[in-house]
Amino acid sequence: MRRIASEMGYRPDASIIKGLVDARWWPIVSVGLGPILGSFTFLAAETALPGNEHLNADARVMLGIFVLTAWYWITAAIPPFATGVLIMGLGALFLGYPAKDGRPFAVPAGGSTITDWTDFIAPAAAPVVILMLGGFILGKAAHKTGFDTLLAQVLLTPFAASPARLILGVLLVTAFLSMWMSNTATAVMMVTLVGPLCFSLDKSSKLRRALLLAVPVGANVGGIGTPIGTPPNAIAFGALKAAGVELDFLGWMLFAVPVVVVLLLVAWAALLVFYKFTDDDRAKSASLEMPPPQRGGLAAVVTAITFGFTVFLWVTSPWTGLPIAAAALVPLMVFTASGIMSRNDINTLEWDILLLIAGGLALGKGMESTGLAAWLVDQIPLAGLPAIAVIVVISSMTLLMSTLMSNTATANLLMPIALGLAGAAATTDGGESTVPVVLSLTQAGIAVALGAGLAMGLPVSTPPNAVSFAAGGLSVFDFLRIGAIIGVAGLAATLVVCMLLGG
Repeated sequence: MRRIASEMGYRPDASIIKGLVDARWWPIVSVGLGPILGSFTFLAAETALPGNEHLNADARVMLGIFVLTAWYWITAAIPPFATGVLIMGLGALFLGYPAKDGRPFAVPAGGSTITDWTDFIAPAAAPVVILMLGGFILGKAAHKTGFDTLLAQVLLTPFAASPARLILGVLLVTAFLSMWMSNTATAVMMVTLVGPLCFSLDKSSKLRRALLLAVPVGANVGGIGTPIGTPPNAIAFGALKAAGVELDFLGWMLFAVPVVVVLLLVAWAALLVFYKFTDDDRAKSASLEMPPPQRGGLAAVVTAITFGFTVFLWVTSPWTGLPIAAAALVPLMVFTASGIMSRNDINTLEWDILLLIAGGLALGKGMESTGLAAWLVDQIPLAGLPAIAVIVVISSMTLLMSTLMSNTATANLLMPIALGLAGAAATTDGGESTVPVVLSLTQAGIAVALGAGLAMGLPVSTPPNAVSFAAGGLSVFDFLRIGAIIGVAGLAATLVVCMLLGG
């Protein structure tokens, strides 16, 4: 199940490529095609676009890296985090290091602002990476000491009176925990909590199917609520900070939590309509018994206090002036110094996700500094479109791509382009400038983050989906149906939020 629930994506089904190449050779072929596609793109851009002042030599190198990156993330030819590391390495080698020392393989800068190889390495220590590290260790400690299970039980027990209330409780509790913990860990825990009831029912039971669907929906939707709830949020948060947008932890929650609440209510209504419960379902939901939590004694108390204090520091950052990344160091210090988190525990943190986020930030840095992002924006036929149309295009494209591939990789690929669209000028047929597309950086970043977070239409779309699917009883159609409803409602909510935030 852990393998299936890999946070970072999926491998294409052999049937998709059948007839093109033997599936046994596909991993080797796809790995080998990456450098070929990247090199061809660099050479083609150099010869097919002569004299194009907007696409300088550095930008052509970055375009080759972008194509290589996109190919590897889409095909999962190598682990996604390895692709993130590859971005930092290739960028430092072919752009950063030559810019500083003028090595023989250096390319003319031609308008690029890359100055050093550290431009591609620095994102690994970006504040948003530290923030996510704090969130990971907070969730890991909560799980180790049993605080997360105890909290879930306390919150879920009052909802066990009827199937409808139980479904609502699973949605709300899962969403709340997913705001602060890994959505995969949250889904595994919640499936464990409702497992005794689910497994006492037949696989065709509508209550069982509704409960197992409520878990991934709650985990996926809840992740939207905070900057640390899901990696795409962190990518957007970090990219906006780097672009000079003053968006704090509470500011994110003020627009995201209402979206979460609305989508949870929509999901609840949809589950009640699609799955009609029987008298036997009602009787069994009322007799739900929770498994005993793993109690950690003093460790659980320390975890609870640290959890509450850290969240307090994050939410009050606008008034205290304490950077949220600095506040994220509190659980890291407390849990390691107290021995709650051992060396082995630290080794099991989601370092691959942190590397993937760092790689995405490096990709955005390279695309912006070389002018590639601006050039790509110029190629997108959105001139003259109002902001509302641009937002719909960005969020819809993100949703579609995230349904089929890693949502983190999708956010990494689209974030630089989306931010480049912010404020892009529209032109008439005569080439004269007209009114700019009124799309702010905040609107563009949020459109990508929420679009990625809404993708849950297939069992492989997100790890929580895979966790529930592995429990048995759910079909692909179950995910398609609820995923389509959440997707449409979420896109509408995204549009409303973006328009309220304005330019």
